[in-house]
Amino acid sequence: MLPSFTERHGPWTVDELHRLPDDELNRYEIDDGVLIVSPRPSSPHQAALLELAVLLRGPARAAGLEVLPEVEVVTDRRDDWLKVPDIAVVAWDAFDSEPQEYQAADVALVAEISGSRQSRNRDFGEKLDAYAEAGIEHYWVLELVPVPKLTVFELVDGTYKQIAASGELIKLGRPFPVEIDPGRLTRPRRD
Repeated sequence: MLPSFTERHGPWTVDELHRLPDDELNRYEIDDGVLIVSPRPSSPHQAALLELAVLLRGPARAAGLEVLPEVEVVTDRRDDWLKVPDIAVVAWDAFDSEPQEYQAADVALVAEISGSRQSRNRDFGEKLDAYAEAGIEHYWVLELVPVPKLTVFELVDGTYKQIAASGELIKLGRPFPVEIDPGRLTRPRRD
Protein backbone atom coordinates (compact mmCIF):
# COMPACT_ATOMS: atom_id res chain seq x y z
CA MET A 1 0.00 0.00 0.00
CA LEU A 2 1.26 3.49 -0.88
CA PRO A 3 1.78 6.04 1.89
CA SER A 4 -0.76 8.87 1.86
CA PHE A 5 0.05 12.50 2.66
CA THR A 6 -3.28 13.05 4.38
CA GLU A 7 -3.33 9.85 6.41
CA ARG A 8 0.38 9.82 7.24
CA HIS A 9 1.42 10.26 10.87
CA GLY A 10 4.88 10.04 12.39
CA PRO A 11 8.33 10.29 10.85
CA TRP A 12 8.95 9.44 7.20
CA THR A 13 11.59 6.91 6.11
CA VAL A 14 13.49 6.58 2.85
CA ASP A 15 11.63 3.35 2.09
CA GLU A 16 8.26 5.07 2.46
CA LEU A 17 9.37 7.94 0.24
CA HIS A 18 10.38 5.50 -2.49
CA ARG A 19 6.89 3.99 -2.43
CA LEU A 20 5.27 7.31 -3.37
CA PRO A 21 4.14 7.64 -6.99
CA ASP A 22 6.50 9.45 -9.36
CA ASP A 23 6.09 13.22 -9.31
CA GLU A 24 7.86 15.27 -11.98
CA LEU A 25 6.64 18.59 -10.54
CA ASN A 26 8.15 18.43 -7.05
CA ARG A 27 11.34 17.47 -5.25
CA TYR A 28 11.12 15.35 -2.09
CA GLU A 29 13.65 15.24 0.75
CA ILE A 30 13.55 13.89 4.31
CA ASP A 31 15.20 15.58 7.27
CA ASP A 32 14.87 13.95 10.69
CA GLY A 33 11.78 12.12 9.47
CA VAL A 34 10.09 15.28 8.18
CA LEU A 35 9.05 15.13 4.52
CA ILE A 36 10.03 18.30 2.68
CA VAL A 37 8.27 18.92 -0.63
CA SER A 38 9.45 21.77 -2.83
CA PRO A 39 8.64 22.79 -6.40
CA ARG A 40 11.10 22.18 -9.21
CA PRO A 41 13.58 25.06 -9.52
CA SER A 42 13.18 28.10 -11.77
CA SER A 43 14.79 28.50 -15.19
CA PRO A 44 17.68 30.71 -13.95
CA HIS A 45 18.37 28.10 -11.24
CA GLN A 46 18.39 25.27 -13.80
CA ALA A 47 20.63 27.24 -16.18
CA ALA A 48 23.17 27.92 -13.41
CA LEU A 49 23.06 24.26 -12.37
CA LEU A 50 23.81 23.17 -15.94
CA GLU A 51 26.67 25.67 -16.33
CA LEU A 52 28.25 24.58 -13.04
CA ALA A 53 27.88 20.87 -13.84
CA VAL A 54 29.52 21.33 -17.26
CA LEU A 55 32.36 23.35 -15.70
CA LEU A 56 33.00 20.68 -13.04
CA ARG A 57 32.70 17.60 -15.25
CA GLY A 58 36.21 17.58 -16.81
CA PRO A 59 38.18 18.29 -13.61
CA ALA A 60 36.01 15.87 -11.61
CA ARG A 61 36.50 13.04 -14.11
CA ALA A 62 40.26 13.65 -14.10
CA ALA A 63 40.09 13.03 -10.32
CA GLY A 64 38.07 9.78 -10.69
CA LEU A 65 34.73 11.41 -9.87
CA GLU A 66 31.44 11.98 -11.70
CA VAL A 67 29.15 15.04 -11.62
CA LEU A 68 25.42 14.38 -11.31
CA PRO A 69 22.44 16.73 -11.04
CA GLU A 70 19.62 16.15 -8.56
CA VAL A 71 20.36 12.61 -7.34
CA GLU A 72 19.25 11.16 -4.04
CA VAL A 73 21.87 11.04 -1.27
CA VAL A 74 21.30 8.88 1.81
CA THR A 75 23.34 7.67 4.76
CA ASP A 76 23.45 4.14 6.21
CA ARG A 77 23.38 5.63 9.69
CA ARG A 78 19.81 6.92 9.31
CA ASP A 79 16.66 5.81 7.54
CA ASP A 80 14.98 9.18 8.18
CA TRP A 81 17.38 11.28 6.04
CA LEU A 82 17.46 11.79 2.27
CA LYS A 83 18.69 14.84 0.38
CA VAL A 84 18.58 15.78 -3.29
CA PRO A 85 21.38 18.32 -3.80
CA ASP A 86 21.40 20.34 -7.00
CA ILE A 87 24.77 18.78 -7.84
CA ALA A 88 26.51 15.78 -6.31
CA VAL A 89 30.05 14.78 -7.22
CA VAL A 90 30.42 11.07 -6.53
CA ALA A 91 33.15 8.45 -6.61
CA TRP A 92 33.41 6.74 -9.98
CA ASP A 93 32.99 3.27 -8.43
CA ALA A 94 29.68 4.36 -6.89
CA PHE A 95 28.51 5.85 -10.19
CA ASP A 96 29.55 2.72 -12.08
CA SER A 97 27.35 0.53 -9.85
CA GLU A 98 24.25 2.52 -11.00
CA PRO A 99 22.52 2.87 -7.61
CA GLN A 100 19.04 4.29 -7.10
CA GLU A 101 20.56 6.58 -4.50
CA TYR A 102 24.11 7.44 -3.44
CA GLN A 103 25.57 6.88 0.01
CA ALA A 104 26.93 10.06 1.56
CA ALA A 105 30.25 8.25 2.03
CA ASP A 106 30.56 8.09 -1.79
CA VAL A 107 29.91 11.82 -2.26
CA ALA A 108 32.95 14.12 -2.44
CA LEU A 109 31.03 17.36 -2.99
CA VAL A 110 27.48 18.67 -2.95
CA ALA A 111 26.48 22.03 -4.40
CA GLU A 112 23.25 23.93 -3.92
CA ILE A 113 22.01 26.75 -6.14
CA SER A 114 20.32 29.44 -4.07
CA GLY A 115 17.89 31.68 -5.93
CA SER A 116 15.67 33.06 -3.18
CA ARG A 117 15.82 34.14 0.46
CA GLN A 118 14.01 30.95 1.50
CA SER A 119 16.43 28.66 -0.34
CA ARG A 120 19.38 30.70 0.97
CA ASN A 121 18.18 30.20 4.54
CA ARG A 122 17.91 26.43 4.01
CA ASP A 123 21.22 26.16 2.13
CA PHE A 124 23.21 28.06 4.79
CA GLY A 125 21.26 26.59 7.70
CA GLU A 126 19.63 23.15 7.71
CA LYS A 127 21.45 21.78 4.65
CA LEU A 128 24.85 23.01 5.86
CA ASP A 129 24.32 21.12 9.12
CA ALA A 130 22.80 18.03 7.46
CA TYR A 131 25.60 17.56 4.92
CA ALA A 132 28.23 18.05 7.65
CA GLU A 133 26.50 15.46 9.84
CA ALA A 134 26.48 13.05 6.89
CA GLY A 135 30.26 13.54 6.53
CA ILE A 136 30.33 15.04 3.03
CA GLU A 137 33.76 16.68 2.76
CA HIS A 138 32.91 19.62 0.48
CA TYR A 139 29.81 21.81 0.29
CA TRP A 140 29.28 24.75 -2.04
CA VAL A 141 26.45 27.27 -2.27
CA LEU A 142 26.05 29.30 -5.47
CA GLU A 143 23.85 32.31 -4.76
CA LEU A 144 22.12 33.84 -7.77
CA VAL A 145 20.65 36.93 -6.08
CA PRO A 146 21.27 39.74 -5.54
CA VAL A 147 24.49 39.01 -7.51
CA PRO A 148 26.19 35.67 -8.24
CA LYS A 149 28.43 34.54 -5.38
CA LEU A 150 30.03 31.18 -4.56
CA THR A 151 30.61 30.15 -0.94
CA VAL A 152 32.85 27.12 -0.42
CA PHE A 153 32.93 24.99 2.74
CA GLU A 154 35.24 22.15 3.76
CA LEU A 155 34.55 19.66 6.55
CA VAL A 156 36.96 20.07 9.48
CA ASP A 157 36.42 17.95 12.60
CA GLY A 158 32.77 17.32 11.72
CA THR A 159 31.91 20.97 11.06
CA TYR A 160 32.06 23.01 7.88
CA LYS A 161 34.67 25.74 7.73
CA GLN A 162 34.17 28.44 5.10
CA ILE A 163 37.29 28.53 2.91
CA ALA A 164 36.13 30.96 0.20
CA ALA A 165 33.26 33.29 -0.63
CA SER A 166 33.34 35.56 -3.65
CA GLY A 167 31.54 36.85 -6.69
CA GLU A 168 34.91 36.92 -8.46
CA LEU A 169 37.14 34.13 -9.76
CA ILE A 170 37.85 31.44 -7.14
CA LYS A 171 40.70 28.95 -7.59
CA LEU A 172 40.24 25.71 -5.66
CA GLY A 173 42.47 22.67 -5.18
CA ARG A 174 40.00 20.35 -3.46
CA PRO A 175 38.23 18.05 -4.10
CA PHE A 176 39.93 18.64 -7.49
CA PRO A 177 41.61 21.66 -9.10
CA VAL A 178 39.08 24.03 -10.67
CA GLU A 179 38.59 27.75 -11.31
CA ILE A 180 35.08 29.17 -10.96
CA ASP A 181 33.81 32.65 -11.79
CA PRO A 182 30.27 32.80 -10.32
CA GLY A 183 29.23 35.62 -12.65
CA ARG A 184 29.88 33.41 -15.68
CA LEU A 185 27.50 30.73 -14.39
CA THR A 186 24.43 32.91 -14.85
CA ARG A 187 23.02 34.50 -17.94
CA PRO A 188 22.38 38.25 -17.74
CA ARG A 189 18.72 39.19 -18.00
CA ARG A 190 17.55 41.02 -21.10
CA ASP A 191 16.13 44.47 -20.48
